[in-house]
Amino acid sequence: MKRTMARFSLVPLLLAAGCVESHFNLATGKQDYSFTSDTREVSVGRKIAAKVEKENPPVADAPLQEKVDAMGQRLAAVSDRKDLVYHFAVIDDDEPDEETVNAFSLPGGYVFLYNDLVKKTASDDELAGVIAHEIAHIAARHSVQRQESGIGASLAQIAAIATRNGPAATGLNVALQATMLAHAREDELQADKLGVKYMKEAGFNPEGMLSFLRTMQEVHKSESNYLPRGVVRPSYAYTHPGVPERLASIKEELYGVADYIDYLNVPR
Repeated sequence: MKRTMARFSLVPLLLAAGCVESHFNLATGKQDYSFTSDTREVSVGRKIAAKVEKENPPVADAPLQEKVDAMGQRLAAVSDRKDLVYHFAVIDDDEPDEETVNAFSLPGGYVFLYNDLVKKTASDDELAGVIAHEIAHIAARHSVQRQESGIGASLAQIAAIATRNGPAATGLNVALQATMLAHAREDELQADKLGVKYMKEAGFNPEGMLSFLRTMQEVHKSESNYLPRGVVRPSYAYTHPGVPERLASIKEELYGVADYIDYLNVPR
């Protein structure tokens, strides 16, 4: 208890010294304490985005790029971080596979969609669902939080190793990995729920998120939750929640309740 109190007592000192910034996160509804300022976040995102576009140049399809940007700006305008300048781009990959049916966001307002994913969408609402999900990650500052959590975890591991207690260091490493994976899964579910909110406010049909998730379920159907002999892989071993879990979460956000079959399909 004393160690816990000492750790939290450092927060006011760090705030006073200017090492940590505090602000209320509208997306998560929580008070954030962060070492990374908005300016720093945008700078980091800009540098990574430049590297992404160098390796995977934007698709040479001006109407498509304009469409995706217009949809993105429409969703960003109703997000919980309207102060950022958002950038949206469709990129290609020289070696397309299941992994390129994907999209990702970077700190500071950068969103990239692989062309393979765009081709899989059956409507503007499905495409908007993907974009809204990525905007939600940015609005909630998920990447910043995970980066700072990683720094904290590394410091904790170094401290454990310094004690020269092998079992303690190993146990801490396992615990930290499990905790970080759990946070990553929580981030995905939160981004889905925020995405539904943004789609509604921007005038898109959020059911497009559900239909596209079912498409993604088919694309990744080879990635089974089951091991040989019927052994179920525990959900804590994944960085992302399974599609059934995401479907159940989105249905609860949309309708207040999920189907019974969704609960049956969620790995425990």
